[in-house]
Amino acid sequence: MLDKKFALKLKEIRIVVFVLLCTLLLPSILLGQAMEKGETIFGMEAKGIIPTAFFGAGPLELGDDSIKVNVKSPAGFSFGMIIRHNFSKMFTLESGIHITSRTYPVSISNSLSNFDASSKIQLQSYEIPVQWLLYIRLGKEFYMNTILGLSFNFYPSDVTYIGDYYAYYIQRESWIKTALLASIGFEYRTKKAGYFYLGGSIHSPFGAIGNFYISYYDENNINDFVTFSSPLNGTYFSVELRYFFNKNEKNVDKLDN
Repeated sequence: MLDKKFALKLKEIRIVVFVLLCTLLLPSILLGQAMEKGETIFGMEAKGIIPTAFFGAGPLELGDDSIKVNVKSPAGFSFGMIIRHNFSKMFTLESGIHITSRTYPVSISNSLSNFDASSKIQLQSYEIPVQWLLYIRLGKEFYMNTILGLSFNFYPSDVTYIGDYYAYYIQRESWIKTALLASIGFEYRTKKAGYFYLGGSIHSPFGAIGNFYISYYDENNINDFVTFSSPLNGTYFSVELRYFFNKNEKNVDKLDN
């Protein structure tokens, strides 16, 4: 069993190393080919993470007859840079790096002692997306984009919080997790001011990103100590805003003609 887990971890490490090398080498490779195969542009992206109950991203409900624990769906933000290279008039490869921060509201109550408390979990990660973009021209400057790819997510540490009469702990499942990315949106392209994009996306990891533990002891009976736990789903929905800097005018006519 241990050998199998070690083999899986080793496989994940190899994938991560390969993706990192591709991410580091991609800009120089693409820039070298930009004049021959298409344009390469750089941009910035900001995401607003929206709480939702779909695809297992809804609230966790733990506890027993008297103790109730609720972990709500997260809200948060993601921000980073993007590099995009066009291989044709319709297909594009994107990559980059983002920092993502999610906040999970947590509440705990004990009906026998009238105890009620709330706090928040803040979980941070770093994401390296590798995704294909297919765009459809709707007008002279308007496009509809559909995006599908993978995100390699890095979790730097576990999370611990100690409150009055309770404490919680998020143990990451692994320091690296792979997630499926899918999004759709609309893009307005100008020749001088750059590209502007608005869309929505889903970020769905393959499996739980960690385990959530919460321990509680009754203030009237310190020996009454209980612990509840549950896997933590990392799926989230977001609204995306993107801006790409003005592209090289030498490539404009080549791609748009």
